[in-house]
Amino acid sequence: MNEFTIIILIIALIALFLSIRGFITVLKLKKEAESQNEDTADTIRTLRKMVVDLQRQSDTSDHLKAIEERLNRLERPARIAASVAAASPQRPTPVIQHPTPKDGYFGAPKGDAEAALFNDQYDELRDECFFSVHYLSNTEAEFEPIDLMRLKSLPAIEGVIRYDGCPLKEARGFQLKSKGKVKKQSNYWVVTARAELQMQK
Repeated sequence: MNEFTIIILIIALIALFLSIRGFITVLKLKKEAESQNEDTADTIRTLRKMVVDLQRQSDTSDHLKAIEERLNRLERPARIAASVAAASPQRPTPVIQHPTPKDGYFGAPKGDAEAALFNDQYDELRDECFFSVHYLSNTEAEFEPIDLMRLKSLPAIEGVIRYDGCPLKEARGFQLKSKGKVKKQSNYWVVTARAELQMQK
């Protein structure tokens, strides 16, 4: 084997080595690229899951707020009743096992336009009476104003009366369109429907 042949073989071996090394480098780069692509896909999937979770939390938060507001509205009559009970002297309430429906009177209403109730009841007409009441059962009743002058003397009627026509202070009379309705809760009568009046000049 002459010197020229040896040189050719050495060059061929070097070329083969470089070719193998380049192939290995290409494979390594390809593997790294695929790994990076997988990492990117995993990152995107993780981010998408985080976005969905945040949206669910936001929806749940809004839903819980709506439920809380509804509970607050339902609890208002009970809170008003509790404040009335704390401010009023405690009187023993006689327990009637089988009361028969009868007519009576309510005093001034308590509460506001969103939640009103009656806690003063009378069997006969007195100065403290503002509404006549007809008991339909142990827990339900209907009410209506006794007269216009007593109605005008009340500081607030929005929770128990709805009216149209002229303003209350200008009215000289009224026509009853529908009676108000109340439901008993504990010792109080909570307004479930306001009485409707047509004011007349």
